[in-house]
Amino acid sequence: MDPIVATFFILGSAILAFLSARVPLEVVAVGVPLALWATGVLSLPEALAGFGDPTVLFIASLFVVATALETSGVTRSVGGLILAPAGTRRGRILIWVGGIVAVLTALISINGAVAALIPVAALIARRSGLPPSQLMMPLAFVASAASLLTLTGTPVNVVVSELAETEAGRPFGFFEFALVGLPLAAATIAIVVVLGPRLLPHCGPDAVPEARTERETETLSLVPEAVRSGTIRTHRRSGLHRGARRTLVVTAVMVVLLATGAAPPAVAGLLAAGALILMRVVKLPDLYNGISWTTLVLIAGMIPLSVAFLGTGAADVVADGLLAVVGEADPHLALLAVCVVVIVLGQFISNVATVLIVAPVATSIAATLDVSPLPFLMALTVAGASAFLTPVSTPVNLMVMAPGGYRFGDYWRLGLPLVALFLAAAVLYVPLIWRF
Repeated sequence: MDPIVATFFILGSAILAFLSARVPLEVVAVGVPLALWATGVLSLPEALAGFGDPTVLFIASLFVVATALETSGVTRSVGGLILAPAGTRRGRILIWVGGIVAVLTALISINGAVAALIPVAALIARRSGLPPSQLMMPLAFVASAASLLTLTGTPVNVVVSELAETEAGRPFGFFEFALVGLPLAAATIAIVVVLGPRLLPHCGPDAVPEARTERETETLSLVPEAVRSGTIRTHRRSGLHRGARRTLVVTAVMVVLLATGAAPPAVAGLLAAGALILMRVVKLPDLYNGISWTTLVLIAGMIPLSVAFLGTGAADVVADGLLAVVGEADPHLALLAVCVVVIVLGQFISNVATVLIVAPVATSIAATLDVSPLPFLMALTVAGASAFLTPVSTPVNLMVMAPGGYRFGDYWRLGLPLVALFLAAAVLYVPLIWRF
């Protein structure tokens, strides 16, 4: 079979499997590299290289750091800071919740931050008399925006930064994402404060049925077991102890290494994870429960497909097709087309998988137009974070569904203006910072 045809066939099959939710994500992720090898698109070492990719190792180390922050009581202590100053006014509460979730997301990634703050948000709702539905979805949406604040906010950032180093000769800096993430996070908080009362339902957690669809179960598999089951508990009910101080020091050193570029991301992350294990801040059972193995396998399995898309020329075929539709006169139109594809796919399948699928097309378009790939890659990151229209588009959307009493159709009302905001930022604002 022709390599280009085989690559498209494997891609199409993977997308259908993702959309069906009948095939486990892990099976699809492992099946993709095996299919690339079986059809002769990649050699066996090339097809399995994703499982040893530095990006995967770095993301795994971040799960360890997030686990340490959770078990040592840091996340609960930070979340508890909301209770004293927030009061009972809805706008004030949302601003404080948004600010805390933004800090935690930048520090420990989006899933851990939302998981840590859901109990806090529920407590605030009871004490203030607000319906939980007025707090839970804003919590998830602000976290999605805040995932653009740092390199470690979401696995998508790590993937895109590695692609930037390959395609543009330099990765995105640790805080470079904040150039677009900071205004988007602030705007997202403003939108949920102003529009939330009218666009969010007024209901409690009993409004949603307990049964989950296959798609919901699949999406939750991207959340570490410890987050889903609550098996990880802080060593003390309140306050910071010795393990917490050690965790904060190790995390700070890791951030400095990442921000200064003194060590590659995988090295900095693995050093931090190793130090936390040696200091016995993280115990092995907690460590294994705290890692989202599905996420790691998904990324490792989709990286070879991204490589095949570039190596076979399949990305060039798609890029030429898009350019034939939008033309080559203005790169903004090409950027718009790419971002729309990411936004549409990202409502139904993992945003990590979506970015890995579309990124080769974006870089090929940039090469054809003879412009920098950096704005295309950063725009993909922004578009990938705008998964606001369905509860199955991101794990955090699904995590707040039951606590907030939401139904499937509740998400798009508040999500639609946010998607428009993120699309505008990706197409119009990003190229102002990262020039074509």
